[in-house]
Amino acid sequence: ALWQETCKLAPTSKMVAGKCTGAEHDDQKSFLGAKVRQTDSNDDIVLEGRALLYACGPWSTNLSTGIKYHSVVIPTTSTLSQCVFFSGLGDPEVYVRPDQTAYCTGFPDNPVRVTENPGEEEVRDDAVRKIESAVFRASGLQAGDGQQSIAQACYLPCTPDGIPMMGQIPNQAGCFVATGHSCWGILMGPATGEAMAHLIVTGKSPHVKLAAFDPSRMGKMEMVPSR
Repeated sequence: ALWQETCKLAPTSKMVAGKCTGAEHDDQKSFLGAKVRQTDSNDDIVLEGRALLYACGPWSTNLSTGIKYHSVVIPTTSTLSQCVFFSGLGDPEVYVRPDQTAYCTGFPDNPVRVTENPGEEEVRDDAVRKIESAVFRASGLQAGDGQQSIAQACYLPCTPDGIPMMGQIPNQAGCFVATGHSCWGILMGPATGEAMAHLIVTGKSPHVKLAAFDPSRMGKMEMVPSR
């Protein structure tokens, strides 16, 4: 739906499937566009543009880390109405849904430099069983009640100081980054998107004080580093 709306606003738009490998600058260090390796042909091309925003979660920079969380979607015998958050670091969280399921997570891994590819995160059986066991004990459910649980894993993107990076990348004209929101990404996403759009187009955000999130505090960093 978003792509269809884009085509309405800019009918000459085209979709390119591939991997961004960095920014292209000329001899005067002016920004030319994004270097992309195309999926279908593996050819390297440059997509011309005025700016490049790195918003790749824990894969954004060589300083980014990720906290791996496992989760399970457990069927319930009725539609529940209250979410449950257990006290204590790493204890399970239960988010009920209107389709008679509950999204359950908890017990995070330690922060690491992420080497797994997006969408290919390993789901460990021991981590899944730990979450299921905790939820079953707390709720009185028995393993095997209802349909089989759906197991998943993902990473929360983090920075060395725990503060998101949002702003222009030092010494890289036309390049910006927005990452490191940890578990607050869904909450902060809309404000981050608006702030970065204003920053890229006008040079400042009218609503968010971006100085506290300035990527320059991190020093030199490599963008979308190879793993």
